[in-house]
Amino acid sequence: MNKITILCLSALLAVSVRAEDKTNAAPVAPVADHKASDVVARVGKTEIKWEQLDPAVNTFIKQFTARGRAFPMEQIDRLRYDVINEMVKRELVLQATAGHEPTNLDAQVKEQIDQSKVQAGGADAYTKALGEMGVTPDEYAKRVREMVIIQEQIKNVVDAKVKVTADDTKKFYDENRSKFVLPEQVRASHILILCPEDATAEVRTQKLVQIQAALSLVKGGKEFAEVAQKFSEDPGSKEQGGDLGFFARGRMVPEFETAAFGLATNEISGVVTTHYGYHVIKATDRKPAGERAYADVKTSIENYLKNMHGQKIAQEYLKELRDKAKVEILIPEPAPMAAPAHNGMPMN
Repeated sequence: MNKITILCLSALLAVSVRAEDKTNAAPVAPVADHKASDVVARVGKTEIKWEQLDPAVNTFIKQFTARGRAFPMEQIDRLRYDVINEMVKRELVLQATAGHEPTNLDAQVKEQIDQSKVQAGGADAYTKALGEMGVTPDEYAKRVREMVIIQEQIKNVVDAKVKVTADDTKKFYDENRSKFVLPEQVRASHILILCPEDATAEVRTQKLVQIQAALSLVKGGKEFAEVAQKFSEDPGSKEQGGDLGFFARGRMVPEFETAAFGLATNEISGVVTTHYGYHVIKATDRKPAGERAYADVKTSIENYLKNMHGQKIAQEYLKELRDKAKVEILIPEPAPMAAPAHNGMPMN
């Protein structure tokens, strides 16, 4: 069963410590006439203060802007109110599970922190990344601990109530056959020499010389993967010998897609120009369009149905906790926040 996420708890509890994330969202200015120690909400006897709310809001905005979008600051009051509500939900679950934490809690927390250190690029980079976000290792460990407890509790509640049978999965498959039709796919590797669109003629010439040299090597018999590992400037595929895996039409920028789908298996392209720069592409495998068999997708359907039912059950559980508790939110509720514009799946 996949972990059930409680709305935007990830923004409240999980701090990204990936070393490559250099986005620094401007801190949100504190609300006038309020001090950091002022209370914004109460859950039973537990108080939530501005000094807890502001960092959570800033974390959400940082994650939002890291995707290349500007947060609409006219919606900041709505965001604050929504984040308070998520903090209330978090506190409700933590209070409900007090004394009944997972038996392997410490091991789970250590595992997640160890993973964060690996993602950050090592222990020193991990500590530095936390420092840049104003979070101490102890504070981060506390957030991870709370997240583990919450996720485990929600998972237990959901697992106890969600039952998906073989009849359910087969019925879903039969009623949604169109969802299981796979388009034609190609697997390709590439060598990329980056060249910005506004590069000077001199820079473009230098970059063309580099990609043509790489093309000469692979056309001359050098292993494509070896050349990609040595010369490619795509950090996402370089270490895999340029391998991009399988992809369907619509996933890559048009020039790259046209070239890749136009190649026979094991054929190597000439120089392909995109807004990223210059590529040499090798098609390594193909999958024709076709319908996926029920046996191949049964587990995925089961997980999907569990998650769909699980979200409803999780919300019902949170409502039940809130109805039983004494909850006070001490700031007025603003108008609902408009949904951000969606520009579709970014091209690779």
